[in-house]
Amino acid sequence: MDANQLKGPFLATVQSTIAGLTELREVLLNEQDALVGNQPEALEQIVRHKVESLQQLEHGVQAREQILQQAGLPGGLVGAEQFFSANFTPAEMMQDWESLVNLSREVSDLNVHNGKLARAGERTTREALGILTGRPQTTGTYSRKGAESNGLSGYSLGKC
Repeated sequence: MDANQLKGPFLATVQSTIAGLTELREVLLNEQDALVGNQPEALEQIVRHKVESLQQLEHGVQAREQILQQAGLPGGLVGAEQFFSANFTPAEMMQDWESLVNLSREVSDLNVHNGKLARAGERTTREALGILTGRPQTTGTYSRKGAESNGLSGYSLGKC
């Protein structure tokens, strides 16, 4: 297929991804509020919505990868930038492409921040369990031998 014929579908995948990332940003902001506000019921629903949003985004990414493959370009950001620079004038797509890149960074940063909040909440829960069960608190995710440990094995609230 000619690269000119691929311009429309490529642009559609970019615009679809922008819409998906905008929705995901809102989901992540809601997730952040639920994590900070200690709202487990809301968090469960938000996480389901987050997974659905990510699955929809994946379809757009796969479509864009197919277009890049048809154009004989590598996948990912490198191929997309090559396709963009070879087939669009900056005025044709610069705003959409910048929006896509900026939203991707923002969503990534929000996701990392939410992960830190979730780990802090997990640590607090572990400390509370330690107090309730009378067990010493673990300091990390790994045991002395380097094996992964969730720090909760052997805890029983029945001793309270």
